[in-house]
Amino acid sequence: MVVGILSLLLFQLLGHVLVGAFNLPIPPPVLGLVLLFCYLLVRGQADESLVKTTSILLPLLPLFLIPAGAGIVQHHSLLANGWIPIAVALSVSLVASLVIVPFVFLFFIRLFRKQ
Repeated sequence: MVVGILSLLLFQLLGHVLVGAFNLPIPPPVLGLVLLFCYLLVRGQADESLVKTTSILLPLLPLFLIPAGAGIVQHHSLLANGWIPIAVALSVSLVASLVIVPFVFLFFIRLFRKQ
């Protein structure tokens, strides 16, 4: 399990290094996850320790929403002034996700059935 946690932290660190080195407009943890995804695609399968670590961390994923909720409470005045653009952005992103995610899912189902 330690190897799995170190793998996740290594890819996050790599994301931070690349964003800092190339001044990319992407959040470093997101770039780290994309790099981990590419690594797993090239490798073809995940390490047993990575699978075990992620299966333990996955149920804890809702806990990562607590800081976002605290930010909403703390910056209530900003939200009160700009609620219309925020509501539009959330609505558009929700609809886009609902339209795009099934196609991505089908793409990967077909990709993994070929292997």
